[in-house]
Amino acid sequence: MVRLYKAQPFESEALDRLAEAMKVTPILKRGKLLRYYLVRPFARGVISYPDAVVFDAKYYGMLDSDELLAVGAHEFNHIIKKHVVKRLSRTVLPAIIIAILVGCLTIIKPDLANAIPFFSNLDKVVFSELATALSFVIVLVGFSIVNARWFRQQETECDLSAVEFANGEAMISALKKFRKRYPKSSWDNKLSKLILQTYPTQEKRIMDIQSAMDKSKSN
Repeated sequence: MVRLYKAQPFESEALDRLAEAMKVTPILKRGKLLRYYLVRPFARGVISYPDAVVFDAKYYGMLDSDELLAVGAHEFNHIIKKHVVKRLSRTVLPAIIIAILVGCLTIIKPDLANAIPFFSNLDKVVFSELATALSFVIVLVGFSIVNARWFRQQETECDLSAVEFANGEAMISALKKFRKRYPKSSWDNKLSKLILQTYPTQEKRIMDIQSAMDKSKSN
C-alpha cells in the first residue's frame, strides 16, 4: 500500500534504536530500508502501517531529532497495539461485506433499479457496479463516524504510551509544528473534516500529554 503514495524509503538509526527499546523491531519489516518512507504531500503528516511508518516529507523535515522520536514512539504504539488491523476490521471490512451483498442483491433483483428514478435508465451491469461502489462508500463513512470516539481513544492511548519512551515536550512541539504545516484552514473539505473527527483536538492532546508528564514527575 505504501507504493500508492510514490513513497521514498529511508533509513533511520535513531528510529531503529527506539523501535528496539519499544520491542517493535520484530513487527517492522526486516530490511531497514523498508521500514520508513517519505511522501509528498500527505495531509495526515505521518501514518503507521502494520509494519512500516510513512511521513509527509515536509513535515519530517520540520522535526528535530527529539520530535522525530516522539512522533515515532506514537506510531510504534499504533503498530504494537495493531490499531491498523483493528480499524480496518471495524470500517473497511464491514463496508466490503455490505457492498458485496448489495452487488449480489442487484444481480438477483435487477428490477430494483426501476424503484429509484436516478437508476431507472441505467444498464443492469452499470447499476450493479454503481450500487456496489456507493454502498461501500456510504457504509465506510458511516462506520468511520460511528467509531470516531474509539479512534480518538486510540490516539490518546498512543500519545500517553509514547511519553514513556520519548520526550513529552518534544511531542507537544511536534504537534504544534503539524498545525503549522497543516493549519485549520487547509482542512476545509468534507473528507478532511471526517478525518479530524477521528482525532482528539490538538488542545486536548497537548493537555493529556502535559498531564502525563506531570504525573510522571510526581512519581
